[in-house]
Amino acid sequence: MKFSVVIISYRRKGNLEKILNAWLSQVPDVWLCDCGINLETRLPVKIVKFNKDPGSKSRHAIALLTEGDLVFKADDDVMPLPGFVDDIYKGWQAMGDSIVGVLGRKFEGESYYKNTRFYAANKLSRNQLVDFVGVITMSPRKYLPFDLKGCQTPIEDLFWQMKAYRDVPKYVIQTKSYINLPESHDKDCLFHDQKAREIREKFYIEYYNKHYHDCLP
Repeated sequence: MKFSVVIISYRRKGNLEKILNAWLSQVPDVWLCDCGINLETRLPVKIVKFNKDPGSKSRHAIALLTEGDLVFKADDDVMPLPGFVDDIYKGWQAMGDSIVGVLGRKFEGESYYKNTRFYAANKLSRNQLVDFVGVITMSPRKYLPFDLKGCQTPIEDLFWQMKAYRDVPKYVIQTKSYINLPESHDKDCLFHDQKAREIREKFYIEYYNKHYHDCLP
């Protein structure tokens, strides 16, 4: 089984080479979506440059160029520690055909921010079935292709999982083999941007009511 990873970055340059090197120690095929940092490195990574913006949906397009049977999509503020890829792969094998990640939410109502239950991989004692996974995800190639038209940056991960592949099971895989870097608490990130939050909430409500509302116990 071959692995690939696509990492996206548009302003967090400080720890990026360390993160790339950490991935290279576990994954042979590493891609960087450079959306404004203009990274220069001797590391054997494949770099694709985009416009200077968050460019989140670019990672979905670049994922189609990778060689892996299983493909990670990763943020630039999380450091994989030794054993991370093995943990995620073994968890995925145990759960069966699915999309997995290190963060997840279970949908329990009509607000993404108020009515979803949050799970983090490093807080779990077992793998957890959820409706959405993020921060670092891993999926088989068959769940990579989808039409990116209408896929705005604030909702690109929800677009992938709630619209394109809503019926695929999602799991948070229990592992402590990663570190959330200080950048993950950046108050200027999309998670804290009010306009982005409004776009995300609107999309969530629309697709929750279309496909999830009647699935609650």
